[in-house]
Parts: sequence; C-alpha cells; structure tokens
Amino acid sequence: MFIILSFLISFGAKYAGEFIDLPVGGRAQGLGGAYVTLVRGAESPFWNPSCIMIEEGKDLFLFHSENFGGLVNYNTLSFSMSDGIRGLGVALYHVGVPDIPLTNDSIILDTVNIDDWVIYLTYGSVTDLGGRVHNGLSYGLNMKAIYRDWKDGSAYGIGIDGGLFYKFCPFSVGLHVENMTTTVLFWSTGTREFIAPLLKTGISYEFPVERLSGRFIIAGGLDTDLENKITRFDAIKSDPHIGAEYIYKERFAVRVGLDKGDMSFGAGIRFGSLRVDYGQSQNIELGTNSRFSLNFKL
Repeated sequence: MFIILSFLISFGAKYAGEFIDLPVGGRAQGLGGAYVTLVRGAESPFWNPSCIMIEEGKDLFLFHSENFGGLVNYNTLSFSMSDGIRGLGVALYHVGVPDIPLTNDSIILDTVNIDDWVIYLTYGSVTDLGGRVHNGLSYGLNMKAIYRDWKDGSAYGIGIDGGLFYKFCPFSVGLHVENMTTTVLFWSTGTREFIAPLLKTGISYEFPVERLSGRFIIAGGLDTDLENKITRFDAIKSDPHIGAEYIYKERFAVRVGLDKGDMSFGAGIRFGSLRVDYGQSQNIELGTNSRFSLNFKL
C-alpha cells in the first residue's frame, strides 16, 4: 500500500490532470480509448461534449472500475437528454483510494482517504450544413468543477472543455480540448497547480457487413499534451489510440484496441433499453485494469 500511495502522490504532483484523463466506460476501454468520434449520450462529457445531442432521448450512464487489485476505485454517474439538435448533460466523476494505512515501524497509526471529484455541466448543439442536420457540424462545451481531498490538503478549481464533431458517411472526425484555458487548482496549503490543455483528436470509419448481419467500426485517435507547445512544435508528442468493433444485430459487440501501447479488449450486450459493456487492458507495470459500465435509455 505504501508503494501505491507514493506512486499516487508523485503522480498527482507531476501530472495534476491525469486523474480526469482515465478511460471512462467499458466500451471505450475495449476500443483502446479511440472513442472521441464514437461516444454518445451521457458518456459525452468525459470524451467529447459535442456528441451529446447525436442520439435523441434521455440517457443514464453508470461506470465502475478497480485498479491495483481493487485498491483504487473509479466511479461515474451521468445523465443526458437530447432532441437531436441540442443536448444537455450533468455528470459526476470520482476517483478514490480508501483506508490508506499510515505506519511507523510496521505499526498502523492512522488511516487516510484520497478522493478526487469532478462535476460536469454539458451543452451541445448541431449546425445544419447542406440542409441535412445529421450531416452537420456539432459543437459542445463542458463547465467543470474540481475538488481534490488528499493527505496533505484539499484543492478546488474550475475548468472548461470544448469539442467538435463532423460526420460525412461513412467517416466521422472529432476533437476534444480538455482544460481549454488551463485549469488552475488552488490548494489549501497555499500552492497552485496548473492543468494544461490536452487535445484529443479522432477519426472512425463504419461499414455494414450484411452477410454477418452486423456492422464493423475502425477508429483511431491521438492525445496531445499542449503544455508549453505553442512555440515548440518540435517537442510535440502524441499518444495513439486504435480500436475495432463488430456489432451483431445491434445486440452484441466484441472489441479490441491498443491504448498507448497497451492491449485492450471487451464486449457489450444490449437488453432492450439497457446496454452492458465490459473492457479490460493489460499494462506491464500496473497490471490488469477492468472497467464495467451500464447505459439506460429512458
């Protein structure tokens, strides 16, 4: 546990915004994080707010993930509604490490909890291009409030995310800029941390497979950290995401992906208005990460 705590503290100090960049959702995990153009409904605040209005109706999303043998928990709860032209959403995101023992000579003196919370308010709309709304350019924004409660203090901050999505069958392209104006975290200790903008781009290609009664999707994307890169283009480094999915009769799906070099796979099944998704990734240093999510069409 001490090793994990030390890792989290150093990780948080060096990468203040990494906790909100973890893959959310079983489908996204199975696709290796290549999800910027494929996300819909209540998952949109985490991946691309411009996709929140694409599917009409109301959507409820629940997600749970455990890492380090269940010691680190990720949970989300979100809701969205759309009329096909405009969409609204609200989401809650939580990362927690409970009951971390503080020891002295192997004697447990006390326990502490580490908790990170983010609340998203999302709006998205589509601009009609060429007279057909479904082929229009859509845009979206997140307003998010962040609260971090750590061993040595607490912090709060407010940030803005933006996204764009455009579909020209059978292709879709999109981008998501997290922390567009750089998010500042104000710690109770008097220090400040800055979460730099992160650019996520994506492209996907979808085609029917009539002989197999389904459809096939290939997706890819890049995550680019924009910190200090405005005038240093030679230093820009991007992390790749690649995924593929086969959907059978809109009821069952199998997925495989590559997330920054880590293999992933997953599956999903639909029961009426309920969709269940599971994803898993393999990392040499961090081990196996499993993600499970539910979508309810209300």
